[in-house]
Amino acid sequence: MAISAATKAATDALAANPAPVSVGAQEVHRWMQSFTWDFDKNRTKYSTKYKMANDTKEQFKLIAKEYARMESVKDERQFGSLQDVLTRVDAANRVHPKWNESMKVISNFLEVGEYNAIAATGMLWDSATAPEQKNGYLGQVLDEIRHTNQCAYINYYFAKQGQDAAGHNDARRTRAIGPLWKGMKRVFSDGFISGDAVECSINLQLVGEACFTNPLIVAVTEWASANGDEMTPTVFLSIETDELRHMANGYQTVVSIANDEAASKYLNTDLNNAFWTQQKYFTPVLGMMFEYGSHFKVEPWVKTWNRWVYEDWGGIWIGRLGKYGVESPRSLRDAKKDAYWAHHDLFLIAYALWPTGFFRLSLPTPEEAEWYEANYPGWYDMYGKVYDEWRARGCEDPNSGFLPLQWFIENNHPIYIDRVSQVPFCPSYCKGESTLRVLEYNGKKHSFSDQWGERMWLSEPERYECQNIFEQYEGRELSEVIAEGFGVRSDGKTLISQPHTNKDGKLWTLDDIKKINCVFSDPVKAL
Repeated sequence: MAISAATKAATDALAANPAPVSVGAQEVHRWMQSFTWDFDKNRTKYSTKYKMANDTKEQFKLIAKEYARMESVKDERQFGSLQDVLTRVDAANRVHPKWNESMKVISNFLEVGEYNAIAATGMLWDSATAPEQKNGYLGQVLDEIRHTNQCAYINYYFAKQGQDAAGHNDARRTRAIGPLWKGMKRVFSDGFISGDAVECSINLQLVGEACFTNPLIVAVTEWASANGDEMTPTVFLSIETDELRHMANGYQTVVSIANDEAASKYLNTDLNNAFWTQQKYFTPVLGMMFEYGSHFKVEPWVKTWNRWVYEDWGGIWIGRLGKYGVESPRSLRDAKKDAYWAHHDLFLIAYALWPTGFFRLSLPTPEEAEWYEANYPGWYDMYGKVYDEWRARGCEDPNSGFLPLQWFIENNHPIYIDRVSQVPFCPSYCKGESTLRVLEYNGKKHSFSDQWGERMWLSEPERYECQNIFEQYEGRELSEVIAEGFGVRSDGKTLISQPHTNKDGKLWTLDDIKKINCVFSDPVKAL
């Protein structure tokens, strides 16, 4: 059958220029640029002292379809493992009890960080003017929503399938009494979403994610596996696959302001402040969770910190930004000193204040004490002897009537709260770099543990007005505060937190605490 001239012409044209079978994601991304809006005169609700360039590019060039496909595959693998294989083998009950308690802190606190990161990257989307840069921030908003749900699911899974659900399922109820909560909110909440938009990016992406997600999310999977936890690596490694794009967003934020005059004036100061804000909490808390919240040790925390923070981030990552005028934080040297002893100092205080927490703590065993002494020479003379004394006085037994906090009082070692970081410290009994500094402002005294926090406070004293637990509950009895702050289990009398992880050990109740008659006082007022 003869064909028309038009049909033949069309057939010949298709033969010479065949239609594509598929279109690559990068090709679609380039094509979509022709549909972009002009954000050059963008009016943002979130101001910044920096001017972000209008031609900043996005390194990963994601489109929505590719993003959804990629994340759906990861979620299928993750939840398939959790809901099928790991549940069948009763994995949650094979976790060492000490590590189960650590995950109450890590997963709950990281969930809060991911939740605030949603707002932080949404704010950055509104502040940026480059279409590609906005696309990168928007992808991160979706990531942070996913991560928030993942961290919440870890708590849900441990609470439903594992051991001792209290603390996994109700940790946020205790946020008014737990001293670690307020420090965490300073890092994850105030640091990520308050103030200058670019400064928030530096806190979140350049420091929080580029610097601390490796020692947090990557290292925690090693410690979890060593202590029988197969759930945490399943979820956290899936989270980490998104973090590289977030680090790239932080890199591109710096690139977008590199030619702005404000960068040469403020960028390195903002980076130093952001680094000190993040490390002041992360360094001691992560070290404490890893080393004191585990039975089987991976490596000394100081080695992990040096590898990821000092060498990888402070040297290599920041070094790559050197061509834009970025310098390693001036406070990095002092932070390196903190990495050696600060987590030991914090555990001493955390154990003394255990009734105000939402997780169980336990003193080091003789085998663990040998490990500490081998890796931190001088540990036993400073800390081990104190733990032996506390154990001899029956600190784990509610019938003893002894709280380790009494030891601090008896030996005249007052515990203070750093005004900027909200981290507790004891300057008269510590091996870390903490030194007591007190300043007065508007008729109120403020305590500080280091020069860097003091400098930040002097530049913005109105930013750090949060009450610490000693100010908030001054003159009140401890058991009354615990009951008011929901620090009890479902029976209404047994404390969520306990000074041991022994399954058969006696559990402390509100009545046991009340008999001791421990009353809050503000040590700064006594100065």
